[in-house]
Amino acid sequence: MAVFESLLQFSSTGTLLGALLLLLVLYLLSTGSKSQKEGKEPPGPKPLPLLGNLLTLDLTRPFDTFFELSKTYGNIFQVFLGPKKTVLLVGYKTVKEALVNHAEEFGDRDIGPSFRIMNDEHGIVFSNGENWKEMRRFALSNLRDFGMGKRGSEEKIIEEIQYLKGEFDKFEGKPFDTTQPVNYAVSNIISSIVYGSRFEYTDPQFTQMVDRANENVRVGGSIPMMLYNIFPWLGPFLKNKRIIVDNIVQSRQQMTKLINALQETLNPHERRGFVDSFLIQKQKDEFSSTGTLLGALLLLLVLYLLSTGSKTQKEGKEPPGPKPLPLLGNLLTLDLTRPFDAFFELSKTYGNIFQVFLGPKKTVLLVGYKTVKEALVNHAEEFGDRDIGPGFRIMNDEHGILFSNGENWKEMRRFALSNLRDFGMGKRGSEEKIIEEIQYLKGEFDKFEGKPFDTTQPVNYAVSNIISSIVYGSRFEYTDPQFTEMVDRANENVRVGGSISLWLYNIFPWLGPFLKNKRIIVDNIVQSRQQMTKLINALQETLNPHERRGFVDSFLIQKQKDEKDSYFHEENLMMSVTNLFVAGTDTTGTTLRWGLMLMAKYLHIQDRVQEEIDRVIGGRQPVVEDRKKLPYTDAVIHETQRLANIVPLSLPHVTSCDVTFNGYFIKKGTTVVPLLTSVLKDPSEWEKPNSFYPEHFLDEKGQFVKRDAFIPFSAGRRVCLGESLARMELFLFFTSLLQSYRFSTPPGVSGDDLDLKGVVGITLNPSPHKLCAIRYEQSLKGYRNQTCIFE
Repeated sequence: MAVFESLLQFSSTGTLLGALLLLLVLYLLSTGSKSQKEGKEPPGPKPLPLLGNLLTLDLTRPFDTFFELSKTYGNIFQVFLGPKKTVLLVGYKTVKEALVNHAEEFGDRDIGPSFRIMNDEHGIVFSNGENWKEMRRFALSNLRDFGMGKRGSEEKIIEEIQYLKGEFDKFEGKPFDTTQPVNYAVSNIISSIVYGSRFEYTDPQFTQMVDRANENVRVGGSIPMMLYNIFPWLGPFLKNKRIIVDNIVQSRQQMTKLINALQETLNPHERRGFVDSFLIQKQKDEFSSTGTLLGALLLLLVLYLLSTGSKTQKEGKEPPGPKPLPLLGNLLTLDLTRPFDAFFELSKTYGNIFQVFLGPKKTVLLVGYKTVKEALVNHAEEFGDRDIGPGFRIMNDEHGILFSNGENWKEMRRFALSNLRDFGMGKRGSEEKIIEEIQYLKGEFDKFEGKPFDTTQPVNYAVSNIISSIVYGSRFEYTDPQFTEMVDRANENVRVGGSISLWLYNIFPWLGPFLKNKRIIVDNIVQSRQQMTKLINALQETLNPHERRGFVDSFLIQKQKDEKDSYFHEENLMMSVTNLFVAGTDTTGTTLRWGLMLMAKYLHIQDRVQEEIDRVIGGRQPVVEDRKKLPYTDAVIHETQRLANIVPLSLPHVTSCDVTFNGYFIKKGTTVVPLLTSVLKDPSEWEKPNSFYPEHFLDEKGQFVKRDAFIPFSAGRRVCLGESLARMELFLFFTSLLQSYRFSTPPGVSGDDLDLKGVVGITLNPSPHKLCAIRYEQSLKGYRNQTCIFE
């Protein structure tokens, strides 16, 4: 009965009936198990075709059943677990005889499907042959070196006992579950040997890793997993298998981070633990990185020699541009650390429409406000598709809103715009969420008591909570590790995604396996996807079609309504949520941090902003309606967006058809980059394009004026769908923070030391810096000329 009870884990009655039907078909097709050959095969209970002896076994405690069967069939007998024959050895003498005296014959590990997904036949416990011998030999040798079973281990254990006693003492004699404290203590012993150090019991990375390992051990012995080992085709229907796979993926990510951190500080002459020993041996055995690089360069050389060269430009048809080399194109002449500056410089030679070759790939650049607007607005259809290179494909897989095309993109964008408006994006509902979040952010700033701090994380968490409340229906605490890790990973992917190595990956995808930054992005995506899946599943379980909490609810409800082949499927949901979360966090958070840094750099401008806020608003909470009454503050915010230039290359487009544009022929499928930095710093549109000059947005009477060339959110079909929300966030956050704080540089740092070049990623972030946020009322009492409060 236990077998059939476990089938109730299946997700639906249809699935259960399908599984039973398949069992029945297989049963009818089965020719039955082979008859035992008397005197040769071990005895055992007679099996049924296909099911074997499953119906007579208590799978909740199979060991007890096997022990009981030995009373009938002896110390060596066989059972059939489904169609799979399994021999049982019972009693000390029999077990010792087999494992010791016949060690070679009985020494291999049986690696069933469940153990394979956990270990993939690598490592020590679940591997065989030379791999197992080498790993076991290496582990034994090195673990002894680190004191396993010796005095060194004894000292570690005695030290850990004190920490465990401390945990027990916290319960003051009251009842408690010993599971976690004991597991954490014991795990710390092996951790100190493996990684070279112990972990705190409050470290969420450590506790989650231990808890997941224990959950996998518990779930791995469940009835569903026993059935999975017998009938692997059941895997997709089993919840327990999904639990194990999810845990493995998350733990693998955490271990990768730990190992990478040890790799970065590796000293071959000072081994801290088993991981160090393994990494040092790995360096000795594998091809050196120099050899790999030389091999890659040799391949490039061979391909270069085989190449017939790039096609000659057709004068008067294709855009002009620097002459490319075969295969490498113009890569050797471009500064990939700041490609947008290199492209802007090339436009001075080749004009506002020119082409370069990034490797063998032709890319057309559009430069200056008039050219970019003409292409994206007046030729929106021809230039409206997104170019989805390998780097963006691993992030989005051509689903969602940002990195998709065709009907899928139209449907997802239309749905997102409609539903985000329903949840108050850019309206009163959003304003209330932002004002509430500002109070939390001020609380974070106040914790530093005027001392220098990095604004990155608190600002990112605050801004991320706005889009989270719209997408998920609620905000998160800044101390929630699931939330903070998700935000930090998203920002890391944006930073790493614009690195030189990812540029090269987009040009030469075969470089992927050698690139650390690609692995970082993939690891981050896997972890964030796991977390988002949990959040979405939790919303799914409490879904009420009559009470939508956020964008996810709307999508799930639409998904239930539509046919199976509609665009409302899991991948589009996952990628749409990712797009909204990342774009809604990074762009606004980055701009706001630029704004605060610019205020600390240009104190006289900060003075004017605060004077205007004092005069117009006073001490009450700023609201969106105040924007028209604060022309100088509004101009400063706009000028911050212009000079910060956070998406200098825009996101790449691709031509949807052959097009003749301003006299140049551009073939269908050509990558097109609207150079936004050339629009926001177009010398024909801005009086002081490279300076921070709020007067760009003021008339002679000091009133705010719009500028046509101000398009930080891009233009045309691909204009940022969150523009209204971002504008509201920037105004309310910036104005409220400037009303409450005086921002200045730390002691010993002047405004001139604040670098405006920024850090290049997919977006352009401020260079690393710290600021002091002094309560404004304190600055009015004599602190105004003080650069920072410090001990």
